[in-house]
Amino acid sequence: MKNTTINTDKSKSGSDSLQFYILSKGFNAGKPMKEPSENCFIVTGKNSQDKGKLYWICYSLWKSGTYVPLLRGSVIPFLRLSDVASEISKGIEFADNHESEFDATVIKLQELIRTEKLLSLQLRLIDGIKSSLTRKIMLPARR
Repeated sequence: MKNTTINTDKSKSGSDSLQFYILSKGFNAGKPMKEPSENCFIVTGKNSQDKGKLYWICYSLWKSGTYVPLLRGSVIPFLRLSDVASEISKGIEFADNHESEFDATVIKLQELIRTEKLLSLQLRLIDGIKSSLTRKIMLPARR
């Protein structure tokens, strides 16, 4: 992952299939995203395997709160590109030195995210059923 690039400008970046984005401003700064937004850094890996590994390194850095002490600004917090690049470099080094542990953790995270999405869907369906049931109760009272 030596050929990893992090940019702020789309014109300097490589192939879209090898890129993901990191939110640079706001209280979710550092969050990796699959789609670009107005205020984001562009991370480009040299191949799809590196991109995946980089994504999970960045996700771990964001989710663990690593970026919180690095936030700057009093009204709209933001991250500096140099701070993000430095933390990603440390994450790459750790992931390379603890590859089996890193891979096992990524698998667990992917399973948890799938479970979270399923539970979210179930909660929306339950809410819809509750709304339907309450309408059934209230409709006879209006007659």
